[in-house]
Amino acid sequence: MAELPTGTVTFLFSDLESSTRLWEEHAEAMKEALASHDRILRNAVAAHRGHVVKSTGDGLHAVFQIAHAAAEAAVAAQRALAEQQWGATGPLRVRMGLHTGEAEARSGDYYGPALNRAARLTAAAHGGQILVTQATEALLRDHVGGDLVLVDLGEHRLRDLSRPEHVFQVQAAGLAKEFPPLRSMDAFPGNLPLQVSSFIGREREVVRVAEALAVARVVTLTGVGGVGKTRLALQVAAEVLPRFREGAWLCELAAVRDPAGVVGALAAVFGVTVRAGQSLEESLVEFLGTKRLLLVVDNCEHLLEAVAEALEVLERSCAGVVVLATSREGLALDGEQVVPVPSLPAPPADADLDAVGRADAVHLFVERGRGVDPEFNLTVENGAAVAQVCRRLDGVPLAIELAAARVSAMNPAELARGLDRRFETLAGGRRRAVQRHQTLRAAIDWSYELLTEPERRLLARLAVFAGGCTRDAAEVVCAGAPIDAPRIFDLLTSLVARSLVVAERDRPQTRYRLSETIREYGEERLAEHDETEEVRARHAEHYTDFAGRISEEILGPHQIEAGRRLIAEQDNLLTAMNYAIDRANVDLALRLLRNTPAPLAQVGYEVRLPLDPVLSLTRAPEHPLYAYALAAASIEAAQRGDRESAETLCGQALAAAQRLGDPDHDVATLVCVARANIAFSIGAVHDAATHLDRAVEIARSDGRIPYVATGLNGAAMFHAMAGDADAAVPLATEGLALARRLGIPSLIAMNLAALAGALADQDPQRAQALLRESVQLRAGLDYENWGELTQAVLISARLADWPLTLELVSRSIRHLHWIGAGPLLGAMFNVVARALTPPNPEAAAILQGAARHLTPATPPTARSASGASSTAQPGRSSDAASFVTELRRETTRVLRDSLGDQRLRALRAEGEAMDTDEAVAHALDAITHAHPVARQ
Repeated sequence: MAELPTGTVTFLFSDLESSTRLWEEHAEAMKEALASHDRILRNAVAAHRGHVVKSTGDGLHAVFQIAHAAAEAAVAAQRALAEQQWGATGPLRVRMGLHTGEAEARSGDYYGPALNRAARLTAAAHGGQILVTQATEALLRDHVGGDLVLVDLGEHRLRDLSRPEHVFQVQAAGLAKEFPPLRSMDAFPGNLPLQVSSFIGREREVVRVAEALAVARVVTLTGVGGVGKTRLALQVAAEVLPRFREGAWLCELAAVRDPAGVVGALAAVFGVTVRAGQSLEESLVEFLGTKRLLLVVDNCEHLLEAVAEALEVLERSCAGVVVLATSREGLALDGEQVVPVPSLPAPPADADLDAVGRADAVHLFVERGRGVDPEFNLTVENGAAVAQVCRRLDGVPLAIELAAARVSAMNPAELARGLDRRFETLAGGRRRAVQRHQTLRAAIDWSYELLTEPERRLLARLAVFAGGCTRDAAEVVCAGAPIDAPRIFDLLTSLVARSLVVAERDRPQTRYRLSETIREYGEERLAEHDETEEVRARHAEHYTDFAGRISEEILGPHQIEAGRRLIAEQDNLLTAMNYAIDRANVDLALRLLRNTPAPLAQVGYEVRLPLDPVLSLTRAPEHPLYAYALAAASIEAAQRGDRESAETLCGQALAAAQRLGDPDHDVATLVCVARANIAFSIGAVHDAATHLDRAVEIARSDGRIPYVATGLNGAAMFHAMAGDADAAVPLATEGLALARRLGIPSLIAMNLAALAGALADQDPQRAQALLRESVQLRAGLDYENWGELTQAVLISARLADWPLTLELVSRSIRHLHWIGAGPLLGAMFNVVARALTPPNPEAAAILQGAARHLTPATPPTARSASGASSTAQPGRSSDAASFVTELRRETTRVLRDSLGDQRLRALRAEGEAMDTDEAVAHALDAITHAHPVARQ
């Protein structure tokens, strides 16, 4: 339509919240209500010089030449909607999103990424809320103030998996100001990765797969390599995310070569380790048993039987887990729904330019072509050639991307001629379509042959990396004739420009990775050059050295950055360890294990290497690092609650250390930590403190100050829990001083909290200041540890700092619910109940009831391993459990006074009837209403 503005415009998208429910409950009334809704929105758009592009049933798309006119129209529409008398339906709540960008106007509609951005933004909003992107906010800055205010909501990942968006909320007189957290991807747990390129087409496939996930527990996307199965799976996962309370999780199997490693790869996604008396598979099933989540399992084709067996167990045992798999063939599971992924539609030979431009395959070609040549466009002159290229490539996305990457060096006609020659040879000289897997192979071959010899060799050598690599790693592992290390960055840049390597620039360090199809191709070429063994060995040695450097950095002021780098290389570290195990290289395996930071020294998500296969290597018991491996295994056993195995391993580690030597006292220190964990697990808090006191003595004797500071923190915490503040305060004070001197951020935060806990009775005012400093510091570190967070909640509750308690406890509840820590979750419910007694006694009473089936009837008392009582001071809580018990009794007294016995019993019974999921939802809702900060 001629009147639609072009160039940079602002889009206003709207959507009616809960429309499905309203139509089901008030079908007749909704007809009249929706007519009023449409009239209000259209009048507001027209009054502010906008254009309604189209109606979407329960919303509309409008466009404005001027950004502030779009914002004013949105405000006017929301005010009119709020003032309208709606009758039986009740008020209609409309969410709105504004985004500014360039889009192509064609046949009365718009096309382009800007529209997708506006749609995703709108989907993240709540009824009555107006959101704008940073691009729109930049144009509104000169028009805010007075009646119009923009509130910064921070960065959010919208459900298009592209870059995070800085989001702002429009506020004005007459509009609601407080809303729940945005419905962005950040509102859900999960690990779906950001994508470096836009998602094009596939609207029909997205709907089809989303519908399949609503009826089947296992859905498998099948198709040839390069057809876009992974990208489609990730996009669908983002689309259906709100269906799954515990979010969407990606397990990539491309780097897994051993069928026995499938369960381990699935468990690693969730950080699940073997629990006492269980296999890893049983531990995974127990963890996922109550979860409602989507599990995306990518690249299953080389492990079909093992994947099918693992997923069959999850399907049978975990009712809330839905699986979306990608494979070149189905998994043959009962109830599995296979969805073939077709190629992108390409235009027919007789299509006119408009039809060519509408084809998804052409859209992808043009979009990727602009990535290497910003001036590239579809024109009358090149349209037929572009269409021919897309047809010759059978609409296979990866093949199209490889061809489009050449538009800076060849025009589309030259590309078409080059492909013709390649495919004629493949098809025996006859001009006919070839099978799609041959098409892709031919496209990769053709792209490979156009490379220089150094580029070819680099592409092949990059195939040894799992999960990508940094430039530094590529320069170390891939250097060697005919590639000089200083040239590798230029060669990488060239391969990225040709779409053979993906550059992930959204990280602190750019990572370079191959798609699985290209990686497989590279492995073949690497074998042809007879370089596989040599490059894999260099890869393993490089990551062994890398782990050693990270171990040093993670105990210093750059700890958080080092932790992120460690996590980014998890797949490469596992690949290096698997190589060492496969080659029975005891020295390499044990050096890699020793160099990798112990889980207790890591921050955030932990990287764990397999210990049992290393300990089982034939010559391992004679290696100097064998005792260290046993000690590390003892800590893992203690952490999973297998006390008997942990104590056995401690004894074996000490015996091996005596036989082989323990020059750095690493083994003795780890055994102390393991035994502290064992003691704590049976309630022997005083004994746990004594073991860590010993660890501190050992570290002092060696001058290892970071280990001294770490041990002081743990010892102080355990002494405080045992009620021995006289011992805890000096330990925590020294630990804090050392942590500050070393500049280790997490250790400073931990020692601040430990000192706050130790001073809670002696000096509550100072303790409160220390705890708030700890919380503020940790908030800036961008990682959370559920144990430290829960400890902070208990300390703030002990200090009766209820605003801080409510600010922290919602995150603790989410973490504890996720890991299935029932007793601690019950403790948190009791803490929340006490915090809510003044503002919401009824919610508090319900939570008391909900806590009953989670909290042991008789809390364990702190006893030593020998059975003697710990040396707790009179009048002090001996541990967290007894403190929570006292808190519950205090809450009961307050609730009985305010509600009366009969009402209190009824509300408690209501809470006790809730399952854990319902109780968590009730707690989080009550916290949100009592403390707005807890919404974040």
